[in-house]
Amino acid sequence: MIPILHLNQPNELDQAQRLLDELRLDPRQALLESGPRAEQAKVVRQIMLEVARQGDAALVEVCRKFDDPEFTLSRLRVLPQEMAAAAGRLSHAELAALRRSIAQVREYQSHMLPRDPAPVIRQGLELGMRFLPLDSVGLLVPGGKAAYPSSVIMLAVPAQVAGVKRIVVVSPPGRFGSSDIVLAAYHELGLTEVYRVGGAAAVAALALGTQSIKPVDKLLGPGNAYVQLAKQMMAGCVGIDGFLGPSEVLTIADDSARADFVAADLLAQAEHDPGSCFLLTDSESLAGRVVAEIQKQMPALKRAAAIERALQNHSAIFVGTSMDELIDWANRFAPEHISLQTRDNASILGKLRHAGAIYVGPWSPVAAGDYVAGPSHCLPTNTTARFASGVSVYEFLKRSSVVCYQQSGLAADAGAIVTLANAEHLDAHAASVSLRMK
Repeated sequence: MIPILHLNQPNELDQAQRLLDELRLDPRQALLESGPRAEQAKVVRQIMLEVARQGDAALVEVCRKFDDPEFTLSRLRVLPQEMAAAAGRLSHAELAALRRSIAQVREYQSHMLPRDPAPVIRQGLELGMRFLPLDSVGLLVPGGKAAYPSSVIMLAVPAQVAGVKRIVVVSPPGRFGSSDIVLAAYHELGLTEVYRVGGAAAVAALALGTQSIKPVDKLLGPGNAYVQLAKQMMAGCVGIDGFLGPSEVLTIADDSARADFVAADLLAQAEHDPGSCFLLTDSESLAGRVVAEIQKQMPALKRAAAIERALQNHSAIFVGTSMDELIDWANRFAPEHISLQTRDNASILGKLRHAGAIYVGPWSPVAAGDYVAGPSHCLPTNTTARFASGVSVYEFLKRSSVVCYQQSGLAADAGAIVTLANAEHLDAHAASVSLRMK
């Protein structure tokens, strides 16, 4: 069961700090020559080397080894008729739910689409900026443990709204990656370039290219440690959205919160397997009631065993003496999701600095954001919300500054340009301006 830690007790405070340290990605792990992460990195490097050398043949071999012993190259690309047939097999309710999710995510992302700002105007000078979509992106959709049509939507719709011309999707060839509802999501979104391949091999194919898959400019999407290590290795060769770990939620609640709501949200996050969930409260009474609710609700859930592991090993209830203390801890955790269930959510929201997504009030479950609210559920984890943001239309755009001098504007700036260029001993820079002034 989920442990309760009291932050005013030194030994339990130390345990709370260890949980935070375990959650945070340690950059030193990438430098180690031994240990679990180093061994995973070796496997990833070997797979990527094989894809670089053999292309499609390596993809087939990896798919046979990890997903489907009977896999053949003819199954690599998902055909449009397969997607359409799968959509035809869905129930009316499933199809309507997919369409609602797509429509509402599209509405939100379209609203957030940035417009070119008005230019800065000086005498003889105009300075602007323009936003342009990426040419191509690769979207990594997990499919090893469950079917995730929601991830297809949360990645593809922002890319479409941004105007990306070539959108490539990869997902493992197992039963989840090829489930009807996932194929139907491809069909409803009008996606045409979808491949059955996952893991580090998929990352290598998208970044380096094979005979069947042309390389892309940026990779985005969740995945296991092997996927994330592969993305990290390819960073610079292609763009990446981040190094994403297991899902997590942090709830801040006081004694006004409904214990059954809080417990349900924690259980929902824990079932990701692995997943982490934390409750920060200043109420000992609420902590006890939430534990009781977890014990009441969990036996009826299909993934009870996985939830129990997550609660015992990667989760905790923190009982503090004040909301300010708990808010400080929340900012240190910089979690993927924060849920606010207090009397004064507005005040606490103003003090939170780091989170992938924030859900305000008892009627805003994280599950709503996972499926239909509008913002993408692909968010920074492992405390990386300190410097990273979730996937949105912004991740599929790039910015270019635009500088347009007239002769009078350059004349006004020429002296400063020449002086600074000469100070840096770059006389060709200086001459390129002086020549024009003559």
